[in-house]
Amino acid sequence: MDNLPILGDASREFAFNAATGTVGSKTVLVYFVNHSTAPVNLGGAERSMIALVEDWYATDPDFEAVFITKAPHGKFVAAIEERGWKYRSFLYRGWTIPAPNPPVSEITYFANDDYRSTLEIIGMMENRRPDLVVTNTLVAPWGAFAAATLGIPHAWFIREYGDLDHGLTFQNGRRETFEDIGMLSQAVFTNSLALRAHVGQYIDESAIDVVYPRVDVDEVTRRAAAAPAVAPFGADPGLAITVVGRLADSKGQWRVIDAIGALAARGVRASVCLVGGQERPDYDVQLLERAARLGVADRVVIAGEQAEPFPFIAAADVCVTPSGIEAFGRTTLEYMATGKPAIASRGGGSAELVEPGVTGYLFEPDDTAELADRLELYARDRELIVAHGEAGRARAVELVSHEYSNQAAIARLVETATAEPARLPNVARYWFSLPPTYFASAGRGRRITLAFIRTRLPGRLRAVIARPVSALRRRRSR
Repeated sequence: MDNLPILGDASREFAFNAATGTVGSKTVLVYFVNHSTAPVNLGGAERSMIALVEDWYATDPDFEAVFITKAPHGKFVAAIEERGWKYRSFLYRGWTIPAPNPPVSEITYFANDDYRSTLEIIGMMENRRPDLVVTNTLVAPWGAFAAATLGIPHAWFIREYGDLDHGLTFQNGRRETFEDIGMLSQAVFTNSLALRAHVGQYIDESAIDVVYPRVDVDEVTRRAAAAPAVAPFGADPGLAITVVGRLADSKGQWRVIDAIGALAARGVRASVCLVGGQERPDYDVQLLERAARLGVADRVVIAGEQAEPFPFIAAADVCVTPSGIEAFGRTTLEYMATGKPAIASRGGGSAELVEPGVTGYLFEPDDTAELADRLELYARDRELIVAHGEAGRARAVELVSHEYSNQAAIARLVETATAEPARLPNVARYWFSLPPTYFASAGRGRRITLAFIRTRLPGRLRAVIARPVSALRRRRSR
C-alpha cells in the first residue's frame, strides 16, 4: 500500500537563492515521477534518480522529495522504503509502448488506467502542491500532464532513445513526443552528449542540459572485492570477458558470443559471463543454442540477475558493452571504475566515455569481426589489459567529477522551480476523465478487459508451453 498521506498546502511565494540552493527561506518540495515498478532489478534510470535525490539531500537536509511511481510495488518501492522516503503508487503504462499497432482493446484498457491515474495525481498535487515536478525517462508523461494542468514548473530527464535502444513505439510519433516533452518542461536533461544531439533534432539543443549518472568509484571498488555468487568462468577461460546488462537482443550479448566463436576459429580461447535478468523466459536458452552452433557453449556462463554484479566484473580481464546503441552506458563507466578495459559500440553515449587505445576500444555494432579483433589484442597482450584498466579507472574518477554532475543538475532544478510553467487548458481535466468514464459505463469495462485478455493469452500460453521452466522462473522473479 502507499505509505504517504498527502496533507497540507505547500504553495508559496519564493525567490531562488543560487548560493544556498534553496528557494527563499524554504526548501524546494519536489515530486519525482518514476516510470517503472522495477519488477526484477533496479534499472539505470531508477538508480540515477535515486542517486540524484541522495545528492540533493546531502546538499540540503531540509529538501523534501516525494515519489510518484508505477504500481504494483517492485524493487523501486523497496529501495524507496529502505531510504525512508515518501511515495504514492498509481496504475499507469505510458505513451511509449512495447509493440506497434496494438488492438483497440489494449489501447482502451490502458487508457483507463493512465488517465484515471492522471486525475488522481492532479488531486494529490492539489492537496499538497509541490514547487517542482520531475519526470524520470520519456516513457510516462502523466506527472507532466498533472503539473501543466495546475501550472507547476516541470523538468524532464530523458535517459533513453526509446525506439532505437529499447524497441519502444511512440504512440503519437517520435517527433511529436519529443516536441511535447519540450513544450511541457521548463528544463530538459539528457544523460549524454550523444542523446542531447538526438533530442536536439526536436527540442532546442542549447536548452538541454547533460547530466552523467553518478557512479561512486570507491563504493564500486569496495563491492567488487567480494567473491562472485556463482563461478563466472571455467577452469581454463582464456580471455575472461564479463557483460552486465539485461539479456535482450537490443543489449547485444549475442555479438560477444559470435566474437568468441570467431576467436575460436583463429585459435584464440576466450570465455564470457553474462550477468543480468532477461526480458523473455527463453532468451538464455537461445543464447546458449547460438553458442553451441559456434562450438563455444562450454565458454558461456549465464549468471542471471545478481544483487552484486561488481565481483563478476572484477573477475574478468575485459568487459564489453555490446548493445547497438546506449543513451549513456552506465555499465561502461562501472567497468572502468572497477579498473577493467572497456570495449563498447560506437553507438550512443558509451563512445564519449571510452578513450580508444587508452581505456579500451570501440567497434561498429554490425562488425563482429572488429569486436573479435579488439578482444584478440587483449588475449595476446596481458600488459595491455593492466595498462588500459588503470587508465580506465582514472578516467572514471574524472568523469564522476565532470561538469555534467548531479550538483550542476540540482542547481538547475532549484532554479527551474521559479520558472514560468506551461499550462494546459482548463478542459484538460475533463479530457482526462473521458476514458475512465467510458470504461465504467454500461459494462464496457468488463467487455474491454475480456477482449484485452483474449489478445494476450495466446502469446502467454505459447511461452509457457515452449519454455515452462523459464516461464516459471520469470514469474517467480516478478
